[in-house]
Amino acid sequence: MDEFRIRLTEELILLMLDESSGYLEMVPGWDFSCVMAGAVIADLALEDRIDTDLQSLYLLDATPTGDGLLDPTLEEISQAEDRSDTQYWIERNTARAEEIVSLTLQRLVDKGVLEYESGGFWTLSRSVSRSGMYPSADGSIRREAKARILNVVLNDDIPDPRDVILVGLMQTCDRFKTLLSEEDYEEKLERIETVAGMDLVGRSVATAVKDSTVKPKTRPVLLTKPIPKLPVVDILRQRDLLAGNIPKATCRIFEKHGPVVRFPISMNGQPVVAVMGPECNNWVNKQGRFYLRSKDYIQGLEGVFGASRTLPGMDGAEHHKMRKSLRTAYSRATLAQRLPELISLCKESVGAWNEGDVFGATKTFQNYMSKQVSHLTMGVDCSHFVDDLLAYEHRALVTHVQGALPKFMLSTPKMKRSRKYVSELLDAIHSSHTPAQRKGKPLDIADAILELHRSDPQFLPETDITFPFVAAMVASIYLGSALGFAVYAMVNDPDLYAGIRAEADSLFGGHREPQAEDFGNLDNIDITHRLFLESERMYPVIPWQLRTVMNQCVVNGFELPPKTRLLICHTATHYSEDLFKDPLKFDIDRYLPERWEQVTPGAYAPYGLGTHTCLGHRWLELQMVVNLLVIAHHLELQMLPENYKMRINPFPTAAPSKKLKFRVSRVRNPV
Repeated sequence: MDEFRIRLTEELILLMLDESSGYLEMVPGWDFSCVMAGAVIADLALEDRIDTDLQSLYLLDATPTGDGLLDPTLEEISQAEDRSDTQYWIERNTARAEEIVSLTLQRLVDKGVLEYESGGFWTLSRSVSRSGMYPSADGSIRREAKARILNVVLNDDIPDPRDVILVGLMQTCDRFKTLLSEEDYEEKLERIETVAGMDLVGRSVATAVKDSTVKPKTRPVLLTKPIPKLPVVDILRQRDLLAGNIPKATCRIFEKHGPVVRFPISMNGQPVVAVMGPECNNWVNKQGRFYLRSKDYIQGLEGVFGASRTLPGMDGAEHHKMRKSLRTAYSRATLAQRLPELISLCKESVGAWNEGDVFGATKTFQNYMSKQVSHLTMGVDCSHFVDDLLAYEHRALVTHVQGALPKFMLSTPKMKRSRKYVSELLDAIHSSHTPAQRKGKPLDIADAILELHRSDPQFLPETDITFPFVAAMVASIYLGSALGFAVYAMVNDPDLYAGIRAEADSLFGGHREPQAEDFGNLDNIDITHRLFLESERMYPVIPWQLRTVMNQCVVNGFELPPKTRLLICHTATHYSEDLFKDPLKFDIDRYLPERWEQVTPGAYAPYGLGTHTCLGHRWLELQMVVNLLVIAHHLELQMLPENYKMRINPFPTAAPSKKLKFRVSRVRNPV
């Protein structure tokens, strides 16, 4: 099969794609499944493997096409004893709809037609977007689907048989109503229906799809199961939960009660349902955007800082626009360009520690990372008030996101004093980000946020600017906790510690500072990188997420009504013996290529799921690896107490217990 062949299914997906939101327009369900199945049937007809009319479907040639998108359907048709009509085969193929969509999207990415963005968004590649063309079946260049179809409808271009089928399928699923303005749709409706009826194959497929959505012959009755309720006693018996290990505790709940469980609590009068396991993780990744909303759990925190629309609180097109505007600033490449600055900041902090010094892991590393975050993302030094700033942000999280404290606890005299430093941070950012101050300096996240405000003040007004800067400092809490876990894992295993020291000495022991390309070669940082990946598996700093069900949906056979508060336990998979061999063992060899490739999709999820997957997780990995290497090169740390076993403080985010401390037993290489 020509790897550049563009199938009907692929062009249909491109026609369904809303560039402004990065989403497919149709909500997954029976109608959408029928349309995608119909595209496969039509593709087989264009390949002369079958023929269809308004009454029947005929097998012409059972020879496989060599295309994994079409051949499973062709094989089923060729093996059938009875001749059935087109509608029957479309409905039979709805079972493959999810597979068809996933395979089609991946093929479009592989061909360079689409670009996949973290969080589950797709956009036309720059080359296709600029040229409006992509390779065709015969190796020539073919005009992009949306432009072709709009010209057929609006400019009365003569369509080819493929375009006739696409117009018919588009009309069947009402896509023209979203693609055209209401006025254009009404004016061109007759033209659309005329084109849809030009080709017999296209007409028979479109008719069969339409009949399937209105009066299906084979549609199964959906039987949902009652959601099991987790007894309170089962929570009390969860030692892992009491010890703060939420991933391990939720894994045990998953193993005993299944993937969907009702917790014996409510939030704002609404039931709380937990979903967990790889199938649920994959469902959230693929379908969550259509059914789940993030706004509800974050709006209280937004209100504290005077914001109404923020990246974690947005969904749909707005969320996509914000991520797209900020993705460069949050990228690994952007941090790599500032590697000397990052190394300098690391050394500055490490150089302040002397032999014999003892420090608490959690608070020290959180403050350590806050200095890096404030410099690298906002170009300011807030070290003199970082304790107060983080204390206020920590309290805001606990009161307005987790609801663990009454809201008046954010108005105590100490919190009121700390609140003033939010304004000081904002003033420092504005004064340091004038055009004159930023001339010749590398892009940072504050630049990207302020530029978005300047270019579109209605989308990101002044009232919403404070929150992204505060969110960056909140992220330093997460990063500090993640570094604490990783340093614990390093110091706790002498062999790993020695391996990381060797990598660090190789990079930092020469006559030049390491460059970005040194870290781009994973062979140079292999052990350090794999240690951090394993640390994120065993000790993810955000072990679960809250969402609200906005549209009724079915997950793993369980029906979730609107307004249900959904607790997405995405890291429960991290402790599953079915997914990770010896999950209680810290084993960095899991990430060797031959083992990593076998990991089940949805099993490793430390950075969240779906459209709200952490935007800066690639930045984070590089920053953590550099920090571990700098620490290992300059210091020899000893854990206190010597045989300490990790205990976790789970609120507001997972962090090492305050009992974990480190002692600088030796300064290996003075800064």
